[in-house]
Amino acid sequence: MSSMHAKDFRNKPLSIGEVAELTSLTPRTIRYYHEIGLVPEPGRDGAGNRSYRMEEITRLLWVQRMTAAGLSLEAVREAAEATDDQQVQTLLTELDRVLAAKEERLRQQREVVAQLREFGSATGLFTLEVAAAYKAAGLEVPGKEEQEFMLLLEATHGTSAALDMVQAEAFLETRPDLKAEITRLTSLFEELADADVDDPRVEQYAQEMATYCAAVEAAEEAAGVRPSEPDLSECDERGITLGAQAMGAATVQPSPAQARAMERYLDLTMADYFKEHGRPGAE
Repeated sequence: MSSMHAKDFRNKPLSIGEVAELTSLTPRTIRYYHEIGLVPEPGRDGAGNRSYRMEEITRLLWVQRMTAAGLSLEAVREAAEATDDQQVQTLLTELDRVLAAKEERLRQQREVVAQLREFGSATGLFTLEVAAAYKAAGLEVPGKEEQEFMLLLEATHGTSAALDMVQAEAFLETRPDLKAEITRLTSLFEELADADVDDPRVEQYAQEMATYCAAVEAAEEAAGVRPSEPDLSECDERGITLGAQAMGAATVQPSPAQARAMERYLDLTMADYFKEHGRPGAE
């Protein structure tokens, strides 16, 4: 500092590089502010370069402060063109309202994240209600594939459908016999991956799976935990169709024998349903 003299500060405008260094703005940003008319163009020196004086520099610092506070460039322009302080106060009041709303959204988001972490949903695919239901039921967090299925089920059929699935899993934990049977049937289904379509195990799986599902329904009704029939009146039919298509577009496709076994199982369950409820249009 001792080497500086008063004459060094007289009539010595700054270059755009020096202004960038002073304000921490990039030269590109400064030029952009000039282009959109937010900051007046400074004069030029003999070489045609921009020469910044106090007026332009303080305007840049003011714009920097306003944008750091959260004002959009358009709002900064309005503030710059304001004819009295009340207009600026109005803009700042609106900004404060917007920031408060963002703060509340962030608070809610952090609360959900904290709860999901507490419930141990490693991949975060569950909604809060489903994660809480798993915890309340004392169930282990399922694998990624089941979580993906539940996420799609919620999107197409609503959270209640996913909660019914959790309730069904919790019920099976109270019935070791039914749990052992579905484990056996799952193994049988996996065996069909290398089987021929006309393998007798195809029909065996379909018959036994239909019997198993009927047994589960009867056990749930006896225990008073049978989910009510889903209300599809307000469901998006197109969404359900696309959801079913998405479920069918799994990376690992069933083998021809497995696909045939599932078709036969559905035929049997639908036949039982129509036998109990009657076919549509029947008198």
